[in-house]
Amino acid sequence: MHIHIEEVIGRAKQGITEPYICRCSDNTLYYVKGKGAGYGSLIKEWVAGRLAECLKLPIPSFAIAWVPKELYELGRKDLLQDLGFGPLFGSREIPNTNEMSFLNSESIPTQLKRDIAAFDWWIMNGDRTLTEVGGNPNILWSETANVSYIIDHNLAFDEAVTLHSQLQGHIFAEALAEICKDEALQTHYRDSFQDALSHLPSILSDIPQRWHYVDDEQSIEINFSIDEMEHRLKRIQERAFWERT
Repeated sequence: MHIHIEEVIGRAKQGITEPYICRCSDNTLYYVKGKGAGYGSLIKEWVAGRLAECLKLPIPSFAIAWVPKELYELGRKDLLQDLGFGPLFGSREIPNTNEMSFLNSESIPTQLKRDIAAFDWWIMNGDRTLTEVGGNPNILWSETANVSYIIDHNLAFDEAVTLHSQLQGHIFAEALAEICKDEALQTHYRDSFQDALSHLPSILSDIPQRWHYVDDEQSIEINFSIDEMEHRLKRIQERAFWERT
């Protein structure tokens, strides 16, 4: 899905990348990440998001958001300097949600905790932490609807993430530990992830060509390897995937 940005309202205060809040052609607000976030992070968001959709995980709708060059030029020396133009990554706003608290995390069903913990280990996302003393859950929570949404996968596919680090720091580490002890659960997730992996060629083909380059002239490639990302996703085929080392 492609949408066009018609108005830039401002920047979000939360999140390291401080995405832009934009009104788009479908008359809906989106959080848009552009060149300031790094095009490698846009690829990670796109791939992780599409895989999450394949697995039917709760994630806000997202799309490739187009910024007209004329709009960018109007504010490139001020507000829009980190936005860029052309195809960017937009995540649809979910009204009436807040960042999940430690107390709210107890309301998430056990099955969903397992699904999120297993998914984050598969995509090597170490950026979902939360304890009584704080953290960065990257989960939105709707108090009225009693539902959650996972967000922000710009730090996925991190080679420094290990099963041990996830068992130590993930918000749902206990759920992940349960999977590591249960062969039936391991088989379930291995089959689910393998099925999602079959969609990867299509997912990769939809990545805008612009995202593979640092510069607008597309002469300098970004420091991110699609081949290495694929290799990390295919770890699910290894018997040692669920073994603590």
